[in-house]
Parts: sequence; C-alpha cells; structure tokens
Amino acid sequence: MKQWNGTSAVALTALLLGSTATRADITANEVWQGMSDYYADLGQQVETGSMQTTGDTLVITDAVFASETPEGKFSATIPEIRLRELGDGRVEVTMSEEIPVQVLTKPETGETVDMGMKVTHSGLSMIVSGDMADTAYDITAPEMAFIIDGMKVDGADVPLQVNATLTGNTGSYRMLTGTSREVTSDMSADKVDFEVGATDPKGNGTFSASGSLTGLSGTSFAVIPEGVDMTDMNAALQAGMNMKGEFTYSGGGYVMDFQDKEESFSAQSTGEGGKLHFEMSKDGLSYGGEGQNSDISMQASAFPLPIDLSVAETAFNLSLPVSKGDEAQPFGLLLKFVDLGVSEGIWSMFDPSSQLPRDPATLIVDVTGAAKLLINIFDPAEAESIADQPPGELEKIDINQLQLSVAGAELSGKGAMTFDNSMGMPKPLGALDLQLIGGNTLIDKLVAMGFVPADQAAGAKMMMGLFAIPTGEDTLTSKIEFKEDGGIYANGQRIQ
Repeated sequence: MKQWNGTSAVALTALLLGSTATRADITANEVWQGMSDYYADLGQQVETGSMQTTGDTLVITDAVFASETPEGKFSATIPEIRLRELGDGRVEVTMSEEIPVQVLTKPETGETVDMGMKVTHSGLSMIVSGDMADTAYDITAPEMAFIIDGMKVDGADVPLQVNATLTGNTGSYRMLTGTSREVTSDMSADKVDFEVGATDPKGNGTFSASGSLTGLSGTSFAVIPEGVDMTDMNAALQAGMNMKGEFTYSGGGYVMDFQDKEESFSAQSTGEGGKLHFEMSKDGLSYGGEGQNSDISMQASAFPLPIDLSVAETAFNLSLPVSKGDEAQPFGLLLKFVDLGVSEGIWSMFDPSSQLPRDPATLIVDVTGAAKLLINIFDPAEAESIADQPPGELEKIDINQLQLSVAGAELSGKGAMTFDNSMGMPKPLGALDLQLIGGNTLIDKLVAMGFVPADQAAGAKMMMGLFAIPTGEDTLTSKIEFKEDGGIYANGQRIQ
C-alpha cells in the first residue's frame, strides 16, 4: 500500500499521541497545518469534517488520515481533535479516546486481508511549542491500547483478537522543517501487556499468547527529503532519506498455547532485558537485537518430556549495502548464543550414564566484509533485470570470530580473504586458522554411547589427521590457505 509502513505508523502514533524546541509562539492553526503538511509529504491524504475556532480552541471533527494504492489502502479516523492555545506560546492537543483504523491489503498474488483496528487512550495530553520551522511535541498518556478484533481473508472471517496496552507513557517528538524534515523522538513506558487469540476458521485449532515487557524506552531519528515520493523507497533513499532507532526493555516474558484435534504445544519464557535497533539510508541497512538471561520451557504432545532451555546471551545483527556503486561497500553478520543450557531430563534421554559433559553450549559467528552491488536493492525493476545473475560481487570477507563449544569440545577460528572477480567466478585469496579442542574425546564418547559407528569415527579421525596437526593434548590446529595459483592448501599441503 502507499507507504503506510513503519515510518508512517510510528509517526502518526507519536505525533497524535507526541526535546525541546527553541522558545517561540505557535498557534493552534499552525500546529494543525504542520501536522497536515507532514502527512501529506508522507503520501497521506488528510481530510476533515469540520474546523471551528471557539475562544482559544480550534476544534476539528472527523479527521481522516488515508492512503490508497492498487496494493491496498489505509485509513485512521479521529472523531475530534481539540487544539487549545495556552496563552504562553504553547498549544495543548487532546483528542477522542478511541480512534478506529482500517487496513486493507490486496496484493497482485496471494490473499486479500481486511483488518479493523482501534487505538484507545486515557488522559492523553500533548503540549506543542516552538514554531513552524522547529516544533516540539511533549506527550504524556497514562494508558494507551492497540486492539485488533477480527479480520477477513479473501472475504472469509478469521477469528483474531490482539490487545496491547501500554501504561505510564511519556515522550517527545521534535520536527525541524526546511529543505528536508528532520524528526527526532524519544519515548518510555512503564509496561506493555499483550494478549493474542486466534481460532482456525474451520474449527481445527486454537492459539493464544499473553505476556508483558517492562521498562520500555526508545529513540529514533529520521530525515525525509522535500518532495520525495515515499512509495518509491529507492528514490527516497537516493534523495537522502535516512532513519535509525533503538528500543530497549528491562525485562519481560510470555506464555503461549496451541491446541488442535490431535496435537498440543505450550511454552513460557522470561528474560532480563534486551535491545532492538535498526538503521537505513542509501549507505546501507542494518538491524538486529540482543537479549540477556532468558529461560524457556516448552511442552509438546509429540514429545514425552518438558523441554527447558536457558541462555545467558543472544545477539543477532545483519548489515548490508542497498545502493549500487563502483566501490565495495561493507556488510556484516553477527549471530551469538552464549551458554545455552538444556534441562537434565533431556540430557538423560540421550546420555543416561552421563558420559558427556553437561557444559552449556556456545555458538558465535562474527563475519564482516565488503561487496560491490550491481543494482539498487529497493528498485524492483533493476532486481528483475538481473533475476538470473548475482546482485553484486564479493570483494573481501573477514571471519572475526568463529566459536562452537558443545559437550566438552570447542571449535574456534578466524581468517580473512579477498576475491578476484575478473574470471567470472570469484577466486578467493587468503587464509583461515582453525583450532579444535576435545574433538577426539567427543568422538570416542559418541562411539561408546552407540551414536556413531566405530568405522565412521575412524574415518572422521583420519580426515582430521589429513587437514590438521596435533599441537597439544587432544588439540588440533589447521591453516587453510587459498593461494594465487588457485590451489587450496591445508598446513602447506595442497588439497585442491
């Protein structure tokens, strides 16, 4: 649909619900004009039923924010908005406690989804200060809620209920308007509680989930160039649009349950906090998150025992270029699970005699590099034009950290390679250093437990002997080199 994406949705919620600008006088009419212009620049149509000034207050009824494209449409209707001039150069904005929202998506292929939502609040107050060029919106809202109550998929009713309630909300929103718009925001909430319920339309199953997060806070920044078509993401990025944000929470948890005629599944989880972040501009896209000290318990009808997991740290981050260019641009991937533990009951199923160490497992993959893009990723026409070709050329890759530790064995490594793309297929040049500690001991224990046949274990040890050299007690190291002659070498011996 017409770019009613994260930018528009977050902006409408923040501005209509919510830094300090330079002190200046602003009028109620200027506040409304600034808000209307902003959404018009985002590709929204803003219409009102009536506008009337009574004393110091501008009253707007039936304000509709809408967009429509061949792929769908969106509309949010605010029955009443009141903008009251406080007499000190500031304006207080209040509005109806219930705001209905309608979303329709009708893609060229796939199912049409028609969903009704509503935003509710109690005690919301937004104080606007500054001037038309530098406007600040400071908000408080003791409670806000986002509710979905049913939807239709290809015209058929799908029972769905979603309710998210935020309490103790405060925040600010600052907009600088010139040749482009710069929008800065920050928010916090004491807690968010959520509930989800869904039923298979054919009556074959139900799903429910509920949970909460505490200590929420977030910041964001966006630059929106003047006159840009927000339905064309590539054009917007190339014109200078960029956005970034970070969201944190101090703790939380959830429970979920699934039931159908034959199977069931339930789970519950708690965690001590985490963070989500994103950034996007013509220079690249980056998003990821991390969590601390999470515990998960699961029970499935198809499995005889409960499954209890704990993990001390999790992290994920992906960054990649989005714009074509003559020079290589950076990319990266981070994947981290630190001290992943499994309940004793699960261990006992596979290792009742405790032959394997119960040490928590760890997996860390940290890779960075550079690649030259041949297309603009967000341009569908360019992507289609080279559908049968790689979208770019890999120029270098650095393996900053590779670590896998499980059942008393640990594999670690690091390395760096560059790539010659002149021959069509990229030819690597560089080296990878690997170390394996406890590998032979683990293989012997797996043989003793009956998980690995003795002949296969012997073959695995022989292969390790070909590619690695012993450097200590049950310690093997290997240096894999990719050389100019196109050969691959292990510890100086050519293997390809």
